Amino acid sequence: MACPHCGSWSVKADRGLAGRLVCGRCARPLGRAQPSRRRRIRVNPHRLSLGLGLAALVSLAALLAVWDLQRSRWQAPLDRSRPADSRPAL
Repeated sequence: MACPHCGSWSVKADRGLAGRLVCGRCARPLGRAQPSRRRRIRVNPHRLSLGLGLAALVSLAALLAVWDLQRSRWQAPLDRSRPADSRPAL
């Protein structure tokens, strides 16, 4: 059995690992690969709630801006009889 890490054929049984086969060159255990331990990402609940609150606030502001833009687009001008460049007399 060759070592998958370094490719060496020098293999020996290690008593400290209950007789498991170990590479003689890089000293890594051979055989079944141990499942990798994935690091859990710890999320601070206060940071999470702050982030969700900010996201909700930004989305609410965007929705209100779009709603106001569409409302003003369809709203008729107040007075069409008076030209735009004329000013009321004082």
